[in-house]
Amino acid sequence: MATATRARPAWYHRVWSAVSLVVLVAIVEYVVLPKLSVARESLDRVSRLNPGWLITAIALEAASLVCYSLFSRALLNGSAVRFSWILRSDLTGYGVSHVVPGGAATATAVRFRLLVSGGAKPADVTATVTAEAIGSPLALVLIAWLATIPAVILRDATPAYLTLFLVGLVVLACGLLAVRERSRVERLAARLLRATVHRLPQRIGPWIESVALRLRDLLADPEVRKAFLLWATLNWLLDAAVLWTFLAAFGSPISPVPVLLAYCAANLAAVVPLTPGGIAVVEGIAISSLLGFDVPGQTAVLAVLSWRLLQFWAPVPLAGLCYLSLRVKAR
Repeated sequence: MATATRARPAWYHRVWSAVSLVVLVAIVEYVVLPKLSVARESLDRVSRLNPGWLITAIALEAASLVCYSLFSRALLNGSAVRFSWILRSDLTGYGVSHVVPGGAATATAVRFRLLVSGGAKPADVTATVTAEAIGSPLALVLIAWLATIPAVILRDATPAYLTLFLVGLVVLACGLLAVRERSRVERLAARLLRATVHRLPQRIGPWIESVALRLRDLLADPEVRKAFLLWATLNWLLDAAVLWTFLAAFGSPISPVPVLLAYCAANLAAVVPLTPGGIAVVEGIAISSLLGFDVPGQTAVLAVLSWRLLQFWAPVPLAGLCYLSLRVKAR
């Protein structure tokens, strides 16, 4: 019989809300607002933006959203739901997660109902949502680690890049070896990972173990591996390409490597649920990271705000239209 989880006391939620609010205000005050003042001084550059760059950015963002739905369709392999229904359900959930408090949980529930009403089996939808919740962030982590390889070579192997690369390399090697645990080296890698997990804080260790077990089960399916390596990765890369496009449009077509590093840092920080969709957190970290890569302040602000306007806010009204179309069709 499952034991009931202990409810957190009321003071815990009040303290957590207060801390989150203080962190958000600090980020906006000391990171975002100083950059916005630079943006106001250079709004005339927006009026001179070449429409071709904007069309390219819109096409890349649309392709990124389509890739995410192709990831969903691959995981729903065998279900009767059509791809147009999957795409509109994903867009609806994407928009809901950006405007509703606790957006991730609410968006998951909305997507679940829409996909089931479209003909998918509840068990298939549950497995798909679980796989996406693990596979999509893992693809972002993999991209971030791969980006450190040329960063180490091209930027004189700074200690931060070198440490990140070596840690990622050790974890990746141990993870790949520990999957089978057949040879002596593989068993040693498995014991090393378990010993590391057991030294983590009490709440983090079991969570990592459960995610690792689910990830191993998911990646055992060849179709899931293909979908993860192709569609989940393309979803992130195309979205990062939108940020690079706006940097080029505003006069700073820098190397893709620092763009990927800034993009991954900002989106990984958004995993901590301080704000819906990481609003203000993503912008602040992305702008600060690009400034660290010698991107001019005005260009960094305009490029990041343009990217977030297209990536975060533009799908919201589209999500409403998709939801209405699905509801009408379901009736």
